[in-house]
Amino acid sequence: MVSGMDRPARPGDRLALIGPVTHASGMLMQPYLYQGATLVLFEKFEPAHFLAEVARLRITHVFMVPAMINMLLAEPTLAQADLSSLKTLAYGAAPMAPARIREAWERIGPILSQGYGASESTSGVTRLSTTDHADAIANHPERLASCGRALGETEVRVVDEQGKEVAVGEIGELVIRGEDVFHGYFNEPGLTRETVIDGWLHTGDMARVDEAGYLYLVDRKKDMIISGGFNVYPTEVEATLYQHPDVLEACVISVPDDTWGESVKAVVTLRPGREATAQQLIAHCRERIADYKSPRSVDFVAELPKNASGKLARKIVRERYWQGVGRRVN
Repeated sequence: MVSGMDRPARPGDRLALIGPVTHASGMLMQPYLYQGATLVLFEKFEPAHFLAEVARLRITHVFMVPAMINMLLAEPTLAQADLSSLKTLAYGAAPMAPARIREAWERIGPILSQGYGASESTSGVTRLSTTDHADAIANHPERLASCGRALGETEVRVVDEQGKEVAVGEIGELVIRGEDVFHGYFNEPGLTRETVIDGWLHTGDMARVDEAGYLYLVDRKKDMIISGGFNVYPTEVEATLYQHPDVLEACVISVPDDTWGESVKAVVTLRPGREATAQQLIAHCRERIADYKSPRSVDFVAELPKNASGKLARKIVRERYWQGVGRRVN
């Protein structure tokens, strides 16, 4: 997943590169240099240091993964930070809870832009522009869960297991086609045949599309939890947990269950000084989503693991709960 910037770069702009340049933010390097902008590279992301550097260097653009935005929102110095130079905060590479988007819009500024893409597409596929964000907040709050509409030459479809396009609102796998989609994996013909079918790249992302053409990522196909025959998408549960004022970060996973095969667990980091209990968070979810989607248990941790790109590492969180289990449903 990647995201493009809303406003084209201009001479004098300054792009902060706070994630690995081998990832999404690295795609912005050449376009910004070609337009006369300056690149500002950070060795690592530290919220307080980043905020200070935005003010000192008059940084205009930045790309973040949602976990970084969560860290910014938890940073005490944000309230006094001078972000007047910042024109665009683009985010992507993982879903972001609508409650966090709204908070970032209010506390960081009306400068958010989101997008979706893949390494195999070599560029952005969809975009939810800053204008789209403003319209969603004012008129269509449900669209804050969207990653936008098709961008550029890429074709986007949502299909069932037979490759047929699903109806509006139904969940299927996102497939894309276009000149920017790769031809295959190096020396992996079998994997290529599984992934690229009739010219369409099967992304492994489950999604739906609304009447206006906005795309909503539901979850990674491999992350879907099947509990008692019901499909549960962790992203939906996480978005519900983020609506609770005590929750800083949440990761929802499957854990072994003797009765249901697997059940829903939330692993949560609380905001400093907050004291929500597992029972309170479970009740919070049951008031807002179906009972079978709600966590059956909640564990609290001081910090959730991140991968090299700064995204929550769901696989690492899940791994310790499945150690010693002979058959893993997912």
